[in-house]
Amino acid sequence: MPSGSSRQQWTLIDTSPLRRLPRPVYFRAYHIAAGTCVRAHKHAWWQFLFARDGLMQVQAGDINFTLPPDYGMWIPPRCAHTLWVGEDVALESLYIERDAIALLPDTGVRVVMVDEFVRAFLHHGCTAIPTRYDPGGPDARKVAVLLDLVQALPDAPFQLPFPTEPRLLQVCLAIQADPHLPHTLADACALALMSSRSFSRHFVKATGMPYHAWRQRMRLLASIEMLRSSASVTDVALTIGYATPSAFIYAFKQLFGTSPSRFTNVAR
Repeated sequence: MPSGSSRQQWTLIDTSPLRRLPRPVYFRAYHIAAGTCVRAHKHAWWQFLFARDGLMQVQAGDINFTLPPDYGMWIPPRCAHTLWVGEDVALESLYIERDAIALLPDTGVRVVMVDEFVRAFLHHGCTAIPTRYDPGGPDARKVAVLLDLVQALPDAPFQLPFPTEPRLLQVCLAIQADPHLPHTLADACALALMSSRSFSRHFVKATGMPYHAWRQRMRLLASIEMLRSSASVTDVALTIGYATPSAFIYAFKQLFGTSPSRFTNVAR
């Protein structure tokens, strides 16, 4: 669930049922209005989820993902996932039969960086390639090239694993609800009713990350939506608990490889 979602009213919708794909690769493009939650659902095929415009929050299993525009997500077959759309989204996704690509279901959910060429290619596929394209024609060859390209896209650090143990989950949800508060290790231990040593050990085991690293990533992921709403870097830094804008900018660069202002300009 995205940050602050408990204070936002969401319109719940279900996906349109699709029993089978008309071709091994099916292009699906449509708009989702701001304030929409697409209920948990799963497919019998791979999905390459991509938003040409707009930012989404996606929960797949016990991991939450922030998906800005120009980033894509691989969702394996039979993986239940929920979408929260905080702003209008222009979706341009691929549904792909299992035997049409080399990826295996055990690779899990992945967020990848989509370059300008692949972005343009996806848009062409969604707008120009017919649903029932000729399997032996030029469109099929385009699709084959596109599949090679999307499978080679590099990973991006937009995933955040949530623990399932109730005490640890309570701590994580508290950070998600109020990222500006300190949420020190002592605060977390007091909330979870655990010793520092026990909490730290169980947290790493449950999430694969130390507590301080998880807390920082949650704050930085929360900052993306704020930046896209045109909030200043200074306001965002203070809102998510950084003492100075420079400290926030440094942490942002360390995780995302670029500055907040440049990231926002590219993602708009």
